[in-house]
Amino acid sequence: MAGDYQSKNGYQIHNRYRFSVYGGEKEPDRREPAGVQEGQTEDVRMRQRQKKLLEQQREQERKVRRQCLVLGLVCMALTAGVIWRNVLENSGSRQAFLDESAAVSRDDSEDRRMAESGRTAGTDLLMLVNKDHGIPEGYRVNLHWLENGTSAVAEEMYGPLSEMLSDGADAGGKFVVASAYRSREYQRQLLEEDVRSAMEQDGLTWQEAYDRESRETMPAGYSEHETGLAADIVSLDYQLLDSGQEDTFENRWLREHCSEYGFILRYPNGKERITGIDYEPWHFRYVGKEPAREIM
Repeated sequence: MAGDYQSKNGYQIHNRYRFSVYGGEKEPDRREPAGVQEGQTEDVRMRQRQKKLLEQQREQERKVRRQCLVLGLVCMALTAGVIWRNVLENSGSRQAFLDESAAVSRDDSEDRRMAESGRTAGTDLLMLVNKDHGIPEGYRVNLHWLENGTSAVAEEMYGPLSEMLSDGADAGGKFVVASAYRSREYQRQLLEEDVRSAMEQDGLTWQEAYDRESRETMPAGYSEHETGLAADIVSLDYQLLDSGQEDTFENRWLREHCSEYGFILRYPNGKERITGIDYEPWHFRYVGKEPAREIM
């Protein structure tokens, strides 16, 4: 039987029994049988499975929380990026308006003074809107209807416009606001009508008609009229929108005095290459008094 024994720590181990070296007395082995770890009871296995499932659930919850945290940070970063982009676009548009206006009538040193005055006089009035610069996304205008009930302008422009036309009337003029604020849909309709008329009357292709007519009527979303800050003002005695307006008393008075009320002649004669728009002696844009004095 010696071959069936193994010496370990002063004891001899044989099967499931432990023997004392000195007494040889047989005692029941109170250790767990060799196969218990693998042959556990159903309750033990159930508790272990439940514990394992609980750990898996906790790990899944931690994973979801980490994902939510990452997603939240990404959303915050994207939101900050959009806000910053809008700030840059708006500031760039206003500066571009100053630059274009300066190219029309001022040298470089006056450019700098004009930019500074624009920032202090209210930069919201200096947004640049033309074929290359659309109306900023989300732009909203508060309208004030004129006394004739057919035209409206931006709230900021109503007071100065009324004062200018009232003073002009006192000087002997008779003024008509031919057009002011236009909705985007109405602006689209106007250009479509002009293009269609040019095609029918002059035999132009659609592209030829569009290129010609869009030098006076801007595409929807790119017209100053949609801002509420521009108005076409003509003489009561001469209401054609052509170069003949400049010979009327009303137009001469406006070009001489408009800057005193915060307006500029937006598309001057001889500056078509800069503005990209044909000469329009009737089109006046409100920018505020200080910028207007610098520009005009």
